[in-house]
Amino acid sequence: MKPFCRDTWVEVDLDAISANVASFRRHIPETTGIMAVVKADGYGHGAVHVGQEALRSGADSLAVAMLDEAVVLREAGITAPVLVLGYTPVDSVETASRLGIELTAYHADWIIQANERIEQAGAKPIGIHIKTDTGMGRLGVRTAEELLHVVRALEQSPFLDWTGIFTHFACADEEDTTHVRRQHQQFQELLAALREAGKTLPRVHCCNTAAAIVFPEWGYDTIRLGIGLYGLYPSPFLKQRAQVKLVPALSLKTRISHVKTAAEAMTVSYGATYTAKPGETIATLPIGYADGFSRSLSNRGFVLHEGRRSPIVGRVCMDQIMVRLNGASAKVGDEVVLYGRLGTEEISLDEVAELVGTINYEIPCMLNYRLPRVYRKDGKVSEVFHPLTMTHAPAQSVNN
Repeated sequence: MKPFCRDTWVEVDLDAISANVASFRRHIPETTGIMAVVKADGYGHGAVHVGQEALRSGADSLAVAMLDEAVVLREAGITAPVLVLGYTPVDSVETASRLGIELTAYHADWIIQANERIEQAGAKPIGIHIKTDTGMGRLGVRTAEELLHVVRALEQSPFLDWTGIFTHFACADEEDTTHVRRQHQQFQELLAALREAGKTLPRVHCCNTAAAIVFPEWGYDTIRLGIGLYGLYPSPFLKQRAQVKLVPALSLKTRISHVKTAAEAMTVSYGATYTAKPGETIATLPIGYADGFSRSLSNRGFVLHEGRRSPIVGRVCMDQIMVRLNGASAKVGDEVVLYGRLGTEEISLDEVAELVGTINYEIPCMLNYRLPRVYRKDGKVSEVFHPLTMTHAPAQSVNN
């Protein structure tokens, strides 16, 4: 039986994920590990499948934004180290203990309370990474005094193990490196303060994808490979430099659900913002803004059909869009590429992001639970997962 009913799907190339891990493996120092960041459901690609492929390809740990995302990984059978990069409420530390998930901390009071809860529950100790704020302005300790206070609290907490320390760069993807160099200098000063206080450093990390590309020598014990894991560059500047070769992993595809030829002038979609001329072929596609396909692409975006670009006409609806096709050979069931490559043409996530007025990170993250994920490995469909119905299907049931 077909694993999804509507002919619209996200396609994820796991071979591309593997290739991107390998590219960074060659680029960074041999002694530096790779922490694959699979937060936001793997940037819309699917956290479990991407995480598994990244680990198979040489990553040694995973990172997520919140504990609930880490729970999903454990429930899928992933046993590798997982770090929660963001804030975790104290009343959830027992879950982290039960599943062996590392947490981020930056307040002594939180550490004291977390230790008490784990002790009272008779649970296992958990690993803690201390977050330092060197210029991002979100989470983390800012001074050496604060840092030493948090470290001492950890040392006095038998149910918390100090397993890491890190910072996050705000401007590592920019041509001007003044800010990122200043942040790195502050991070080094905080590490030096720990050494001067006689502390043995745990796992140290500071490089996101951008910093790992530009400053691989700052790799320390591991890099946090986020956007680059998915074959996307953190900024147009870094894409132009192309110091690391990346392969985009995601495509968005659908099939034509209706074709009509305008016999006379014909308005299209809400607001009648487009009028088809006599003889124009208009195709309807079953995807809309409720799927995370931005309404900002109304009368602006393009799709690929038979290897050619076709413009989106009229407003993007909640569940459907209309496109003007070249030629009258189109028929119901024809495959259409909304993001990705078809023949020599490509609609990249960078192009879509520019049209929408955002960054490439956001475009795949918007693709939501209504869209099944079709995974390809070794050039063939390997599995399908449909978040809407929470069903998995083997490759044999898919004809895409």
